[in-house]
Amino acid sequence: MLWGVGLAAPRSCVADLSRNRSLSLGWCGGPEEPPPAFYGGVEIVAFPLAGGGAGGTMAALGTDSWWKKTLKEQELDSKDAIILHQFSRPTNGVPSLSPFCLKMETYLRMADLPYQNYFDGKLSPQGKMPWIEYNHKKVSGTEFIIDFLEEKLGVNLNKHLGPHERAVSRAVTKMVEEHFYWTLAYCQWVENLHETQKMVSLFGPFSDLLKWILCHLTKGIVKREMYGHGIGRFSEEEMYTLMEKDMRTLASLLG
Repeated sequence: MLWGVGLAAPRSCVADLSRNRSLSLGWCGGPEEPPPAFYGGVEIVAFPLAGGGAGGTMAALGTDSWWKKTLKEQELDSKDAIILHQFSRPTNGVPSLSPFCLKMETYLRMADLPYQNYFDGKLSPQGKMPWIEYNHKKVSGTEFIIDFLEEKLGVNLNKHLGPHERAVSRAVTKMVEEHFYWTLAYCQWVENLHETQKMVSLFGPFSDLLKWILCHLTKGIVKREMYGHGIGRFSEEEMYTLMEKDMRTLASLLG
């Protein structure tokens, strides 16, 4: 059987990447619905080509249920349990390629809160990762997740800090998450993309090709978001200068 490779968006849309020509887009929405932008919740799928020929078509392309069934989505019962949705583990043994997934799981471990990992790769309704489910309540954004758990479960890792220490803590957190993070993202997903691609955990048909597609899609998203943030408008040398300043600041604070 011959296989094709494509991108499945949350709506009835598949972009066929298996042909030796420019990107072909199969859009199955209504006549007045615009094609979706490939951003956020895009799934990469392998599919059989009907008829066994390279020019075959994808069976049942026009329904959401087709690719959802292909991806084997599961319904979770998150009652009285913290369900942590995050990206799958890398192949090199580190907990996560995402700093925010790493932050969230580290927090849960430090707070001694039992949780269940769900490596589905599915983004939250806000297009964020990681996110949690608790008693069927969905919360995304690590800051909001921590606030939510503190309110619901009465945990607070910073209860011993005074007002000045809390202010310093927030300032450092914002420097790391809103500034330093982007230089790390550039290093990981732009300059060293080939090395990052080796760490992506993906198996099955066309795994190497799917890794290449996934990583290059991520590279494009990172570069676009860095440009929108502003830091991506600087040269590589200037970005690494900013990274060094942040790292020296953290080193001074940590002692």
